Amino acid sequence: MTEYLPEPLGKKTGVRGGKRKGPSRAEMSIRLQLAPFSLTRKETEITLLLLEGLKREEILENCEITNNTLKTHIRQIYRKLNVTARADIPGKIGLA
Repeated sequence: MTEYLPEPLGKKTGVRGGKRKGPSRAEMSIRLQLAPFSLTRKETEITLLLLEGLKREEILENCEITNNTLKTHIRQIYRKLNVTARADIPGKIGLA
């Protein structure tokens, strides 16, 4: 899967290694494209991680949530974006 963020997001702070103080321009652009879909903060965070290409286990570790909670968030993301798979998300928000 193509990665849509030039730098990986880090655990909780939004960066790995603590070098940046805020989200990158690419991340902010994607967040703006997601805004019309009324995602919660956690849903937005998970969507960004999905776009980054992280595996389910990596998302679970990064977000410190249970597998069932992740399933619920992904189901809600798919419903709000009106998609049926992770690969459909970029096209839905204009990245493909």
